[in-house]
This record gives sequence, structure tokens and C-alpha cells, in this order.
Amino acid sequence: MRTVATAFASFEQDLEGWNDHLNTLNETNVNAFTMDWNSATVRDIYDTVHVLVTNQKRRSRKDLAELIFFTSIVHRLLLERTDFGPLCESKPARSKLLFDLLLRHVQISLINKKRVLHMEREEEDNYFGFGGSVDEAKQINHSEQTHAIAVYPLSSMLNHSCVPNVAPINLLDGRCAYIAGRPIAAGEQLFDLYDVSSINYHWSLRKYSLKRTFFFKCHCAACQQNVHVTVDSVVRADPNYTLLLRVLDKVEHKIPFLVQYLNHAGRHYPKHYLMATELLLPHALRMRHGYCKDDDIRNPIREVDDTGLVATLSRILLASQI
Repeated sequence: MRTVATAFASFEQDLEGWNDHLNTLNETNVNAFTMDWNSATVRDIYDTVHVLVTNQKRRSRKDLAELIFFTSIVHRLLLERTDFGPLCESKPARSKLLFDLLLRHVQISLINKKRVLHMEREEEDNYFGFGGSVDEAKQINHSEQTHAIAVYPLSSMLNHSCVPNVAPINLLDGRCAYIAGRPIAAGEQLFDLYDVSSINYHWSLRKYSLKRTFFFKCHCAACQQNVHVTVDSVVRADPNYTLLLRVLDKVEHKIPFLVQYLNHAGRHYPKHYLMATELLLPHALRMRHGYCKDDDIRNPIREVDDTGLVATLSRILLASQI
């Protein structure tokens, strides 16, 4: 709904103009990789989203019926409670265009959605600590929580692997950066992890989940060898390193250490499972560059204190250099 409303506003509420644009749009000429994003207009950006895959022809009748029913409710509410109502009242073709676009973007979002993460600070008892104070007996952990869903046209072009070689980092300015989790040779394809939750499934359920949600059969090395890829097994595979990393309590110390460890000459990266560092590096970068509630302004008049301002400006500066 937000995508449709944004596109509608970019055409200055001219539904006929929008319809003419879509009818003459050559989707083969829309390329998110070659487009100049610095000079792109809102219409240009919308086109890169509009041409993303919907997989409508691969959906079952039951699934499609459910999506049509959901779209009908949203469509009805828009006509009754927004400015779309008066605009579509006199011309049924406008109402049909609105419905078709809503249905299209519901399907696009299901296939191309990406989680937008923020960090939650959590305190837990440090039973191995020898400090005498309460603070020293507490250990601060940062968990990754989803607070939004977004569609990024460029990252939507990445193919999937259950053992990805890149990972997304949500930046403070709304952009999504990608970092390499293992060495990538020149000309090698970039692979993202589509369904993060599936990583904890048995390999058979993981394959079924990907097929059911994204309509393809995964042929990555882990799926070809029927390997059970889990976060727990990844961490257990490198227990000494994980223990050593916990000693480095400051994230600015963790990141260089992780990068040096990953780039160690001769280090072997199996194609069918992840290394612990491949999970820890993006986690550390999300702590450094991502949003955390502790950065929010706490006082009622929302003034920025010195600490919060310095931390925010520092993160934005570093993010712009990625």
C-alpha cells in the first residue's frame, strides 16, 4: 500500500498518466544495476520495484484467492477512507488500476521483502566474572530484532544460498549495505540468505520452506549434500574463537579482529556450512552502524545530549564510508 501511494504521489495523483506510463513501460529496459541512483527520480525508482518478480503464475489457486481477498479489503478501505475514493468513483478503470497494482505489490513484497533490523541491549548475569560490582557481574548482549520490512530493488536481484557469501547491514539513513562474509573471487556470484528463519530447520524442511515461499528448488552446496545448517552448529564448530571474541567487549575492537581473522591467508571456507565468524562479523557491524534504542533521545523535549550526538554523528560518518 505504501509503494502504491508513493508512486501515485510521484504522478501528482494523475491515475491516467500513471496508467499510460505503465502501458508503455518496457520492463526489459529497467535495470537497477545500470541506473544512476544519484539522479534517479521517484518514478525511476518505482519502475525498478514494479518490474520485480511476483511469481503469480506459480501460485496455487488457494494462495492466489487469499491474496485477492486480502487485496480486496485493502482496496475497499482505500476507497472509503482516502482520497482514492473520489478519484475512482466516476471512473471504474481507475479503481481497477488501483486494485491491480495493490495485488501486484502484495506479491512483490512477499517474494522480495527484506528484514530491517535494530539492536536490543540485553543484560544477563556473568557467572564467570570475578568483578565485585554489580556492573562487572553483568554482561551486555545485543540481539537483532525486526522492526520493519522493506523492498530494496538492488538486493532483490541477488540469488539465494543457504550458505551465503554476503550479509545485509541496515544503515541509519535507510540504506542497506552488503558486506562480504568470506573471500569472494573476481567474477564470483553474490549470494544472500532469503529466509533467515529456515537456517534452523532440518535440511528437508529448509528446502520445503524455500520452495513454498519463493517457488524455487535450492541447489546450493548445503542443499545438494543435505547438510543441516544451524546457528548452534556453526558456533559449536569454532568454540575457542567464540570464547576469545567475548573477551573483546567493545565493538570497535571486534570488527578489525573479525576482518583479520576472516582474511587470514589459507583459511578454508567450506561450501556447505558457515563459519562462526561469518555470523559474528555482520552482527558486530549491525551493532556499530545500525539503529539501537539506546541512541534515541530520552528526555520529553527530545534534545540530543552530547553523548548521543557524538555517537550518532560517528555512526553516520562511518556508514557513509562503507
